[in-house]
Amino acid sequence: MNSRLKTEYPVIVAGGGIGGLSVALGLARSGFQVQVFEQASEFREVGAGIQLAPNGMRALHRLGLTDKINVWTSLPPAIELRDALDGSRFARLDLGQDFIKRFGHPYAVIHRADLLSTIFAACEEHPNIRLERNAEVADFDQDDSSVTVSLADGRAIKGHALVGADGLRSVIRQKIIGDGRNKTSRLVCYRSVVPRSAIPDSLWNPDVVMWSGPNADFVHYPLRRGELYNLVATFLSDEEFDVTDIAGRPDEVHGSFQGHLPEVHELLQKIDMGRRWLVGGREPVKNWSEGRVTLIGDAAHPMYQYAAQGACQALEDSVCLAERMKAAPEDPAAAFQAYYSARYVHTARVQLTAKHLRELAQFGGALADLRAQLFAERWATQDKSYDTLTWLWGEATTEQSLLCLDEAA
Repeated sequence: MNSRLKTEYPVIVAGGGIGGLSVALGLARSGFQVQVFEQASEFREVGAGIQLAPNGMRALHRLGLTDKINVWTSLPPAIELRDALDGSRFARLDLGQDFIKRFGHPYAVIHRADLLSTIFAACEEHPNIRLERNAEVADFDQDDSSVTVSLADGRAIKGHALVGADGLRSVIRQKIIGDGRNKTSRLVCYRSVVPRSAIPDSLWNPDVVMWSGPNADFVHYPLRRGELYNLVATFLSDEEFDVTDIAGRPDEVHGSFQGHLPEVHELLQKIDMGRRWLVGGREPVKNWSEGRVTLIGDAAHPMYQYAAQGACQALEDSVCLAERMKAAPEDPAAAFQAYYSARYVHTARVQLTAKHLRELAQFGGALADLRAQLFAERWATQDKSYDTLTWLWGEATTEQSLLCLDEAA
């Protein structure tokens, strides 16, 4: 059904990335009119691949996007963790039929651009959604009956509520939480997506593979059903950089991977060194919501990439928020508080897990041996490895946050 709830103003979404568009779609399917403001000139993602664990795929299913997403996803047979210095495999997670039966959805990988374009197309087609480019949300004010958003071009737009999906440098977050932005980072990332033809057969692998070495790691996996190959090199620099310093420095990359196996260095040669990303996370915070205004995704809980959960948690946020709003359409403050209460402890655990995994991924020496022992204990059998991950990927743990939108059109 494409009916509209009778609210005087639309729900405003600041930001047109994965989180912003997915929450817009969830709200629209729940009957709300939605207006999305994206500051860029187009709705697009800059980056490479995304891993979609079962919880992310489950959220996309609740948004009605499974068939459209499956056109673009690849399903890796396994996740493998290897020591980059000696080549030993210290962990393997099988992602086959037993995995899908256990978690209800597969573990998929997809290009960021393909994920965003799929959600964007669904938003464009939905009559309840209005999308606007070149529209930067600069400020907001609220009272008991509405939110007024101030745009950088001078316009003032009234809304029923405001969702801040404006990412790591969120303007909405600063007005609610006021903790400033991350200004520097030591964690540096280079990434590229290359054609399958650029990868020698000897280096091709259908799995998601991470090579772990001292203060550096390398990840690769296929995209678009094997047409492309995703390459990500991440390392801890000796110095801090301003987060706006994105110019590539090839010398810092190769030096950081000194001692890694020849196949890692051969794959490093395939990465475009012209641009780098400075990676940062934040400590978990409380109070994402203030009256008729709330946050989702990176604006609420930015995290390191090591749990492969940034996009998945934003998708879970979107479905949870839409359901809470559907349950209390005339009281967005109550709905947002219910959404926040359902999500903040879980996302805090994911943030801390990602931070811990970042350290674990870049151990060397005795700590690398300890890491191998820990995985040998926790992933001793297939069932034990699945048990370890149920809190994050399992249906039961996310059901309260992912109440079904199947009956909404």
